[in-house]
Amino acid sequence: MKADNILLIIAIIAVIISIIGAGLAYNYITLFRQKIIGFATTGSINLSVESGAMINFTTEMINWGSGRVNTGKQNATLDTSAGATNVTNGNWTGNTAGLIVENIGNVNVTINFSSGTDAAGLLSGDNPLYEINITNSEAGSCLNSTGGTGALNLGTFNSANTTTRLACPILQFSNTNDTIRIDVKLRIPYNSKTGTISDTITATFSQI
Repeated sequence: MKADNILLIIAIIAVIISIIGAGLAYNYITLFRQKIIGFATTGSINLSVESGAMINFTTEMINWGSGRVNTGKQNATLDTSAGATNVTNGNWTGNTAGLIVENIGNVNVTINFSSGTDAAGLLSGDNPLYEINITNSEAGSCLNSTGGTGALNLGTFNSANTTTRLACPILQFSNTNDTIRIDVKLRIPYNSKTGTISDTITATFSQI
């Protein structure tokens, strides 16, 4: 009988110790969780973006079609400039498109251009004219070499020839200001070449 009582007492004590142990463990866990609240660990990501310099003639052709100098006139003038009289003293189809050069890369570039020939080579005859004019198709696209807008030779017609010349020191790559326009003016003499007449304007670029 006494042995049974002793075993019962031991069992009760064991239960009490288990309850106390469970309570202590719960308290320790709770304290540990409270201590780590507010602490954080960090992760990281890593990648590399390649620079890509690329330009494109988004409008690549000026085509006046077929025409001739009006009878009694010494020459006819074709001019793609906005606001200009696009055809004077001739019956060619007027063209106001110009050539459009766009920076489609993700870096600024320097643009140079050259023509395949000059006025005499293209048209021949008396007092021919072949000129090119560079302007911003989107405002602020072309900047000078220091990133400003001063001293740029924009909006001025210059004689076309085979010499490679600077068109834009900095053509930006932002989608809203990454495009320049090349307008062409021709003065076609009454005694110019006949047949199909064409030339190629080449734009070259380098990454800044």
